Amino acid sequence: MFTKSIILVAAAATSALAQGAAYAQCGGIGFKGPTTCVSGYHCQYNSPYYSQCIPGTGSGSSPTTLKTSTTSAASAAPTSPASGNGGVLKASFTEYGAGDSFGSPNCNTDTAACGFYTSPGYSAAISQNVFGVGPGAGAGPACNTCYRLTIETDSSGNRVSNAGNSIVVKINNLCPANGNPLCAQNGLSGTNQYGANVNFDTCKDSGASAALFGNSGVGLGIGTAVQVDCNSQYTGTTIH
Repeated sequence: MFTKSIILVAAAATSALAQGAAYAQCGGIGFKGPTTCVSGYHCQYNSPYYSQCIPGTGSGSSPTTLKTSTTSAASAAPTSPASGNGGVLKASFTEYGAGDSFGSPNCNTDTAACGFYTSPGYSAAISQNVFGVGPGAGAGPACNTCYRLTIETDSSGNRVSNAGNSIVVKINNLCPANGNPLCAQNGLSGTNQYGANVNFDTCKDSGASAALFGNSGVGLGIGTAVQVDCNSQYTGTTIH
């Protein structure tokens, strides 16, 4: 009996110590890791498939509830990109680069607006309202920022076969507003024709498009985007 008590106490202590690190995943359907975060961080709901430890105390639903939520992430109310790390944005996802239907050149080069490419690592262009400057103005404030993209539906709202699939991209280019409705949101709270606050044009040549769309059979998707810490969440190398 005494031995059993020791085992139970040890197990409880281990459970108490199992907390998510800064910017680590802490919830989501099928997630089996820690659902609480280290001191100074709280578990922020991003989508039914992903919650993350971000700075602050936070409030709202518990991570346990979020793990079994069936609320559509694509219909979740987004927050402004200006909110920084942890803000959930409704996002649309497209692809560009060598071999696309527009005859685009290789997108993974240092001729991108930010002046660098990634190898290895996924990269993407971001809509002008978040990039911060227009064509010809050089690097915008969004250069070198990282986002976790999670695809949920196709452009018609039908759930894709790989719904919940996520990748982390680094922003290295501008998706201009002029002549491109997908990237022509009016300010940080505006939306495009798919109700998305931001569009990510994933770079085919960096592998981002294949990694995000996978076997979904679509080239335009809808989901969520969350800005994350590049140092802890992005796997890749920036080359100037």
